[in-house]
Amino acid sequence: MQIKIEQHENGEYYFLIPEQLQKELSWNEGDTISWGDNGDGSWTLSKLSQLDVLKLKAFEDPEVKAEYDRLEEWLFR
Repeated sequence: MQIKIEQHENGEYYFLIPEQLQKELSWNEGDTISWGDNGDGSWTLSKLSQLDVLKLKAFEDPEVKAEYDRLEEWLFR
């Protein structure tokens, strides 16, 4: 699928994901989306799970890292 890239007056780029596609993907406002470079000029977008988002934040905040470590230990024992 190709989507047109737009530009805000402030210079930031954005694109709109059609509402029907958002529903099909179960993507909602506020979801964290991962961008994967396919190496051929295209990108793959994936919704991150809550656990993946927590993992990313763990590198920024020691309290979050401690909570992530606790959850990971509980999930994978």
